[in-house]
Amino acid sequence: MKKIIKELLLIIIGTFLMAIAISFFLLPNQLSTGGFVGIATITYYLFKLPISTVVLILNIPLFIMAFIRVGKTFVAKSIAGTVILSIFIDWLDKYEALTTDKLLASIYGGILVGLGLRIGI
Repeated sequence: MKKIIKELLLIIIGTFLMAIAISFFLLPNQLSTGGFVGIATITYYLFKLPISTVVLILNIPLFIMAFIRVGKTFVAKSIAGTVILSIFIDWLDKYEALTTDKLLASIYGGILVGLGLRIGI
């Protein structure tokens, strides 16, 4: 039980750092990360679809494949991370950017995304 709580806490911290990077640095400066969050960012600017919703929808096929190939534990942690990240992005998206300098935003955003990924894994 302690291991599960520790893993969940690390997922929460990691996704919070990623949400800070996306909401405060990358998204306001029209910068994108890789993966599904990057695709969701692009759809946000093209079609005004919420990033959190697009991330969740894009991940559904991966959750199904992972459940079949990897197992329930991995899928449960992945779903938790994706849902928590989406919630944090929606929550933090209401605040203004911390910088409008694209170079600084890409550096700070990249560092925070990297830290968040490392902590959450």
